[in-house]
Amino acid sequence: MNYFKQLLEEQSIDITKNIPVNKLCTLDLDLHAILKFAESTRNDATKKWYHPRPFLDDYSNRQMTNANWIGYNEHNTQETNWGLVAEHNTELCKLIGKSNFDLLGIDTDNVLVRLLEYAPGQMLPLHCDGMEGFKRIYGKENPKRFFVAVSEWDWGHVLQAHDNMISHWKTGDTWEIKPGVWHCSANFGITNKYTFTITGVDK
Repeated sequence: MNYFKQLLEEQSIDITKNIPVNKLCTLDLDLHAILKFAESTRNDATKKWYHPRPFLDDYSNRQMTNANWIGYNEHNTQETNWGLVAEHNTELCKLIGKSNFDLLGIDTDNVLVRLLEYAPGQMLPLHCDGMEGFKRIYGKENPKRFFVAVSEWDWGHVLQAHDNMISHWKTGDTWEIKPGVWHCSANFGITNKYTFTITGVDK
C-alpha cells in the first residue's frame, strides 16, 4: 500500500468530500517593489528542498518522508525562500503594509511572512501545515495561514487545497488555508511563480 495514502486514511482525509476554500480578499500589493526586493536580496535567500528536518514535528516529517519515498526530491521540490532571516521578515511586512494586515485581521506584532519562488518544473508536494516556525518564534497557538498570490497567474501555476483547484489569480488574491486542510502547489509552466505565505493571529 502507498504509505502516503495510509497517512491520509488515518486522518480520515477524503478528497471526494468537498471542503470549501473560497477567496478571502485581494490585498493591494506593489508587485514591482516585491520583485525588486527579491532580486536585490537573492544571495541571502534560503534555497531548500522538501525533506525531513530536525526542528519539525514527527507528523510533518512523516509527510516529508512519504513524499520523498514516492519520488519528490531535491530535483523537483526546489524553493527559494525569503523570510527565514529575521531582517527579511521585517522588510516583507513593510512591503505588505499595515492596511493589508488590517484587511486580514492579523496582529502585526505576531506575524511571519515568507516570499516563495518556484521556478518552472518545481513544486510543493501534498502536505498539511504544522506552522512550527511561527509557534517556535512567537509561542502563540491557533495561528492562521494565508496563501497570497504575488505574481500574476500564468501557464502551469496552480494551488490545490483539498478538492479545490485554484488558478487564474491576480496579484494580491488571498485564500485562507485552514488548519487540517491538505494542499499542494506546483509550477509546470514557463515563468517563476511567486507567492506569500502569511502566518499570524487575530488582532
